[in-house]
Amino acid sequence: GALRVDANISVHLENTPLGTRTEVKNIGSVRAVAQAVDYEIQRQIAVLDNGGTIHNETRAWDSAAKSTIAMRDKEVVQDYRFMPEPNLPPLHLKLHTAESAAEEPEADVIDVPKLGQTIPELPEQTRQRIVEMHQLTSTIAITLVNDITLYQHFRSIIEGTTDKKEEQSRRSPKLVANFLINELLTILNRNKMDTEECHVTSSQLGTIVDMLQDNQLNVQYARRVLQELLVASSDERMQLCPREIVTAKGWFLITDEAQIRQHCEDVIKRNPKLVDKYRKGKEKMLYALAGDMAKSSEEKLDMARAVELLKEMLK
Repeated sequence: GALRVDANISVHLENTPLGTRTEVKNIGSVRAVAQAVDYEIQRQIAVLDNGGTIHNETRAWDSAAKSTIAMRDKEVVQDYRFMPEPNLPPLHLKLHTAESAAEEPEADVIDVPKLGQTIPELPEQTRQRIVEMHQLTSTIAITLVNDITLYQHFRSIIEGTTDKKEEQSRRSPKLVANFLINELLTILNRNKMDTEECHVTSSQLGTIVDMLQDNQLNVQYARRVLQELLVASSDERMQLCPREIVTAKGWFLITDEAQIRQHCEDVIKRNPKLVDKYRKGKEKMLYALAGDMAKSSEEKLDMARAVELLKEMLK
């Protein structure tokens, strides 16, 4: 492509009002811009030093002569022979007052302020709103808003209700956003699908979020539930309930205190050497014991509570 630049130049003495500007049109290179501006500055200074007046005019840059040439005077009304466009109605540009807002709109007039009120929320406004409303990071907000299907899921899940009515049972926006970005997108990528091809409903996704939030399911098994929903046929998928899948598969998180304690006792019995090292001060051995517990429970153990209880039992 070709570079075409118009430069507006004016000069004035320090602490005096801005001078009359001239417009230099059709400058064709970065070097020519510098040359045209330098020339016009010197030309205007010379005119003023000689008692002349700078006119508000349009000038052209002559690259061969390295000078500007007067084209037309902007202070004189130019006859451009403009023709009215019959298909363009008048524009109503004034700001509304309480009185004008109540007035009937004129026929064939485009009321710009009122038209602006009908424009949907722009992506940047949406990002800013959900960051402020839900305390999300800008990175998460950008990822959500850049994918219209993902954002629609986010809105539907947030606006949906859980089985409980207490205020504290409302779905966590951060949990919903992280679940959609880190879990749903991961499973879709693994299946070489995009969000538009995913026909899992927002209601089904919301049920999975509820189980995560209520500590009934962990992330690993949440991904398995998503996979079950994705591979099901269209008719089957509509009938599937994530909670029923978890029940049928036995994927609910083990949160019973007695069962967790039994797993702790078992891992201590299985690993006397690791236990001995931990008690001698090698705290990293705790992670090895926790990993053994997770494996033996098929990763269905409430690990946060299990680690707390294991620490108590190893004292």
